[in-house]
Amino acid sequence: MKVFCYFVEPASYTLDLAANVYDKKKIDYCFIKSTSLVQSEKKSSKVYLDKKSVFGKFKFVYTVFKNNDFIIVNGYNNYSFILSFVLNIFSINKKYIAAESDTQLTAPNNVIWRFIKWIYLSVIFKNRYVLGFAGGLSAHKDLFRNYGMKEDRIFLMPMMVDNAKFYCDMKEFPNIFTFLYVGRLVRRKGIEELINQFNKNFSDKEATLRIVGFGDQEAYLKDKYESEKVIFAGKKFEKKLINEFHSASCFVCPSLFEPWGLVINEALSAGLPVIASKEVGATTDLIAGKQTGFIADGMNDFGEKMLLLFKNYNLLILFSNNAKNLMSEEWNYDLYELCLSSAINKNKS
Repeated sequence: MKVFCYFVEPASYTLDLAANVYDKKKIDYCFIKSTSLVQSEKKSSKVYLDKKSVFGKFKFVYTVFKNNDFIIVNGYNNYSFILSFVLNIFSINKKYIAAESDTQLTAPNNVIWRFIKWIYLSVIFKNRYVLGFAGGLSAHKDLFRNYGMKEDRIFLMPMMVDNAKFYCDMKEFPNIFTFLYVGRLVRRKGIEELINQFNKNFSDKEATLRIVGFGDQEAYLKDKYESEKVIFAGKKFEKKLINEFHSASCFVCPSLFEPWGLVINEALSAGLPVIASKEVGATTDLIAGKQTGFIADGMNDFGEKMLLLFKNYNLLILFSNNAKNLMSEEWNYDLYELCLSSAINKNKS
């Protein structure tokens, strides 16, 4: 069976996944976009569809469809998926098309958009040749179920980073307790609320909050909150970013909504306990019931969880060890490869 995958962009975690799984299994792939906010030192010689003309894109997708039996697409609302789906409708030789998604089940607030989403997803997810590759086991699978996909066509395809990049043999915690945030500085990430909780609870304690990232709120947040205890470290990538994880005590993710949050994978792999809001998609699979951190119900609870971990060194060590073990022994490339092979073998023509 010939398999092909459309990745959205050459982000660092995508390139790592391709190198560690897809190249190993000799599965060909390309990228829909040629740029990514998540920079990588790696480069790929694969095709970037956004560099092709409209006709070139159509010809490429058609050729991939004709020459492969199983097509994986990151997402379900890009032209690679839509065109492959349409070609499959009119084709005698049907292909399996897998929509890989990190999206949780949510409904748009706007009634019109909610109806349009229901119509579109119901049409594609009820098609017997469309499979669901869900990034997690709970709400991510519920997305496919909710719009009519049958259970035997839904597969776990775990959201993944190269855990080994972030491992440290012996986790050493800094003398000054360091909370670390890594991500874009935008409203939905809940950073201002995080800073307010930190200032409220730690103004008189030996603790710092390091904020790594950039975004449209950066100037506003720095101007209003930067201090000796609230540190804005700017952009960090690759080794400099990994050093941030290794130098911290606890990772914090206060997002108001997060489909998954691969930065949670990175933090846990580095042996960092994680405190995340319940709206973060990764919490169900990587924190709930795992004793790797806390899931906060609202920002006041978030601040209380920060205090609890700050005051309890033994709990900090327990969560740290559990985090590293989870990522090294369970949620890793071996799991991804097993899930991918299972889905392909079950749907062989």
